Amino acid sequence: MALLLLLAGGCYGSTPPMVKLGLLAPFEELYRADGYAVLPAVQLAIDQRNAAGGVAGRRVTLVSLNDNGRPDEALRQAANLAVDEDVLGVIGPLHAATAAAAGPTLAEQGLPWLSLASLAAAQQPGGFSLEAQPDHLLAHAEALLHADGVADPLLVSGDAAFADLPRASGVIWLGDAAGGARLARQLDPQALLVGGPELGSTVFAGRAGEASAGVRWLSAGPATDGLPADFVAAYQQVAGAPPSPQAVLAYDAANLLLDAMELAGQERAPLSRPAVLRALVELGAAGWQGLSGPVVWQEAICAAQPCWLRRDPPLVTHRW
Repeated sequence: MALLLLLAGGCYGSTPPMVKLGLLAPFEELYRADGYAVLPAVQLAIDQRNAAGGVAGRRVTLVSLNDNGRPDEALRQAANLAVDEDVLGVIGPLHAATAAAAGPTLAEQGLPWLSLASLAAAQQPGGFSLEAQPDHLLAHAEALLHADGVADPLLVSGDAAFADLPRASGVIWLGDAAGGARLARQLDPQALLVGGPELGSTVFAGRAGEASAGVRWLSAGPATDGLPADFVAAYQQVAGAPPSPQAVLAYDAANLLLDAMELAGQERAPLSRPAVLRALVELGAAGWQGLSGPVVWQEAICAAQPCWLRRDPPLVTHRW
């Protein structure tokens, strides 16, 4: 009887094997609200997957590290994720500057990573992005302003001389939220401002104040309207607010990585980063459906390893 009790006690404490999903996002300093908007979306996807049995017989744990919204800290935290062999994929960073800083380190360690920022090809080694590239955003921003009667929109790419900007009826900004807020305050009140996804940050609205009214910004992330009601309700229960477009992309990124882990787990070899990367390529090549629309890798340049891959998703126009 004592032996039976001992065996039962050993079985009771057993747990299934575990894998980890990483998240790089700002949880302190200026952009902390962006991080805390994305975190519930990623955790929701993981909780739902674990409730359904995990991935490939393994329970998934989230490792979320704070990059403070700064490139130097994003680089340091990327290295911390890379040394943890149980981390099989990373979501983030959330902003172009931090993603460009962290991406090479993640790629060097063979870590599949899905950015939620708008990145040019050179900024995205070995990575995937669920957000549109800058040239895609620019073309759509120009089309929006042309439809408003602005024949020659002004593209502003730096914030050093906002006070000396020429007068323009339409302006395009694809930079960060804080710079966009400074720009908005400098513009003529009648000027039309169209920006990229970083203008969707509450940092922009808070710093631009009244100048944010009517500003439009483009993103692959959809608005709450039209999203499945069960997802919106589940997210809002945890976050206390409706999901932002970037939070929707984060939910998609988490589910895409989880599906890649599940697919990779069907291989005879142990579940690994290279296997997850191969599965990500396979899922994107076949077309993967998320809340933000279809994810299809339309371009892959592999002349030098590692490759970078991207998609050109449909864009949604949002307005403050």
